[in-house]
Amino acid sequence: MTVFARTAWLALVAMLLAQPAAAQTKIRYLLTSPSPGVAEAPHSSVPEALGFWKDAGLDVTVTPFNGSTGATQVVISGSAEFTMASPEALLVGRQGGADIRAVYNHAREPIYTIAVVKQSSVQNLADLKGKTIGVVSLSSGATAVAKAMLRGIGLDPEKDVKWLPIGLGPQSAAALKANQVDAIAMWDWAYAILENSGFQFRHFETEGTSKLLSIMLIGNGAFIKDKPDAVVAFAEGIAKSVVFTLANPEAAVRLHWARYPASKPANIPEDQALREAVHVLESRIAKYKLDGRADPRFGAFTADEWKATQAFFFDVGMINAKPDVSAYYTNTFVDRIDHFDKAAIARKAEAYR
Repeated sequence: MTVFARTAWLALVAMLLAQPAAAQTKIRYLLTSPSPGVAEAPHSSVPEALGFWKDAGLDVTVTPFNGSTGATQVVISGSAEFTMASPEALLVGRQGGADIRAVYNHAREPIYTIAVVKQSSVQNLADLKGKTIGVVSLSSGATAVAKAMLRGIGLDPEKDVKWLPIGLGPQSAAALKANQVDAIAMWDWAYAILENSGFQFRHFETEGTSKLLSIMLIGNGAFIKDKPDAVVAFAEGIAKSVVFTLANPEAAVRLHWARYPASKPANIPEDQALREAVHVLESRIAKYKLDGRADPRFGAFTADEWKATQAFFFDVGMINAKPDVSAYYTNTFVDRIDHFDKAAIARKAEAYR
C-alpha cells in the first residue's frame, strides 16, 4: 500500500468512526396498570432488560397508565405509539373513525371475570342487582367488560349496580375485608395478587365473554404505516420475552424487580416474595402458549376470534355496527415477528442466573 493509499484509507476509517450511530426509532408505549406488576414482565421489563428492543434499534419509553380505555385514547391521539390493552376501546374507536389497529395478539385467552369471595351468598350474575362491584378504576377494560356482561343478562349496569374504584392489591384487599364491595371485576393476575393474601374466589363469566379476545398490542395507524420495521421489532421483542418467561419465570420476576423495585414486597422473606410473584406471573403466562391455537404463530389473530368479540360487544350495545372485522387488526407482520430462534431464547432463559 502506497503512502497516499494508506493515508486515504486511514482518513476513510476516521470518517466512518466519526459518524454518529444510526438514530433509534422512538416508541412511546403505555401499559394499562398504574403500577407495573410482575405479570406484565414479558411485555415491559424483560424486553427492556435483555436488550431485545434496544438491539433492534428501538428507543422505547414504557409508561404505566390506568386502564385500557384511557390508554387506547392516548394512542388514538398520537401521544403514544402503542399500548398493550384489551379490545373494547379499539372496536369503539375504529367505528368512530379512529386510526388505530391491533398488530399483535398477546394473551390468547380471556382474562376478565366478575368474582365473589368463596363464602359469598351471590350465586349468579343476576344476584348482583342492587350490589356494589369493586373495580381497579372506572376506565379499566375489566369495568367495560363487566358492564357488558351485566347487559347481556338483562341488567342495566348504570342503574342496577354500583361501581366503586378500589385500586389494585392492598387497596382492593382492604375493601374486600371491610365488606365495602359485594363482588369485584378484575383480571387474572389481579385476582392472583389477592389469592396471595389468602382470598379464594368464585368466578362468573358468560358464553360471550368466554370467547373474547383479550390483551393485544394496539398501535397508532400513522406509525404502523410509516414504520413497519419498527412495528415488527417491537412486537418481536415481546414475543422473545414470552419465550424467555415461559422457560424461566423466576428470572423474569427478578428482572422485573430490578426494573421496578417498588414491585418487590419489602416486608416478607425473599423466598416467599418470589413464590408469590411467580404465582401472579403464572396466572397469565399460560395464555401466551401457542400449542393448540388455531394459528400457532406469535401475534396471530383469526377472523373468527374477532367476529365473536365484535358480536359480543354489538349484542350488549357497546358498538352499533358489525363491519368486516379486518378493520380492526392486521396479521401483516406476524410471519416476520414469529421468525426468530425460539430454542436459542429458551436456552438463554434456562441458563440465566
